[in-house]
Amino acid sequence: MFIIRELQEVRDMARGAVLLGTGGGGDPYIGELFVGEQIKRGNFPKVIGADELDDDAFVLSIAGVGAPTVGSENLISEKMLMRLLAYAEAHFGRRVDALISAEIGGSNSIMPLALSAISGVPVLDADGIGRAMPQIEMTTFSIYGCPASPCILTDALGNVVTVDAISDRKVEDICRAVASALGAHVTSAIYPMTGKQAREVAVQRSLSLAYGIGRCIRTARETSSNIFDALLAYLNDWDGRHARILFDGKITDVIHETRDGWHWGQATLSGLGDNRDECVIEIRNEFLIARVNGEPVAMVPDLITVLDRETGEPLTGSMLAYGQRVKVLGYAADPMLCRPEALEVVGPRMFGIDLDFVPLAQSAAGAARAGVRATASDPVA
Repeated sequence: MFIIRELQEVRDMARGAVLLGTGGGGDPYIGELFVGEQIKRGNFPKVIGADELDDDAFVLSIAGVGAPTVGSENLISEKMLMRLLAYAEAHFGRRVDALISAEIGGSNSIMPLALSAISGVPVLDADGIGRAMPQIEMTTFSIYGCPASPCILTDALGNVVTVDAISDRKVEDICRAVASALGAHVTSAIYPMTGKQAREVAVQRSLSLAYGIGRCIRTARETSSNIFDALLAYLNDWDGRHARILFDGKITDVIHETRDGWHWGQATLSGLGDNRDECVIEIRNEFLIARVNGEPVAMVPDLITVLDRETGEPLTGSMLAYGQRVKVLGYAADPMLCRPEALEVVGPRMFGIDLDFVPLAQSAAGAARAGVRATASDPVA
C-alpha cells in the first residue's frame, strides 16, 4: 500500500493520465483540484496492489460516462460520490473493499482517488484498459469475462439509474442514452468484481505508470533535460513496450464536435521549416489513428498522444487548437489489448477503420525498411 500525501503526486499522476488517455478520458484537472483539497484537509487516497486483496473481496469501478468535453465542465461533488457509493453498497448488499479505475486515461484515473480520499476505501494500482476507450464494453474486464452490469449511474442533481443488461454492448447503449438524457455526462459504479477477478482481468500497475510518466516530464523540465529523450527512455523501459515520436509539427486545422455523447474530431498537422510532411489524427473521444502523408503510423489499441513541443505537457483532444506546436507520440498498448480476442473489441475495425491492426513496433520497422523520412519520427529538442 502507498498513501498519496502530496499535491505534487496527484499532479504528476494526472499529467501521466492525460498521456495515457490518448486524447480522451476527460481532463483530470477538476479531479486534481478535488483530491488536492482533500489532502489539505488530511484526507489521503490509499493505493494498493491487487495481490493485497482476498479472492472474495468486492471491487467496484467508479468512472464517468459521456462526452469528456462536458465532464470537464462539471465540478466533482463530494455528496454525489458518497451517494453513489451508498447506493452501490445497498444494491449489492455488501461493503466495497476496493475501487478500481475503469480506464487509466484522463479524469477516470482520478475519480476513484477522489472517492478514496473521502471514504477511506483503497484504490487498486490497476485499471480496465491501460489507456482510455470511448465505449464501456471496451475494457479488459469485459473482454476477459467480467460483466459491466449491474451498474449504477447518477448525476450531481440526484438522478439515479440502475442498469442490468444482457450484454456489455447493451450496457454501453443504455448508459450512453442515459448520459445524453442527463446532460451528456454521468458518474457510474460499474464492473462489480472479486479480488480474484481483479488480478486476472485488469491491467496491473497502471497508476504507478501514470505517476512515473508525470514525474518524468516534470523532472526533465526542472533539470532542463530533453523532455522527449527522457520520456521515451522511461516508456521504452516499461515492460518492454515500444514508444517513439510519430510527428513533429504544428496544428494547421482542427475540427471539434460533440455528438451522440462523444467528442468527434480531426486534427491536421504540418511539418516545421522545410518539412512538408502532413499528419492527420482522427478523434472519437480518443485519438484513434495517425497517418503521415496518408500512411498509417499508429492505430488503436496502441496509444497515440499529442504533447506540447516546448513543455512536454500532454493534451486532450478537446485542447487541440490551430497554431499549436506539438509532437505526436506513439506508445505500444499493454499486451492484454493485442491478443486476437481483444482486437475483436478494441481493434481499428471496431471504429470503422478499414485496416487490420499493425503494432507500433512493426510499423516502425516497416517504415525503416521502406526508407521513410526519419525527420517525422526523430525526437527534436
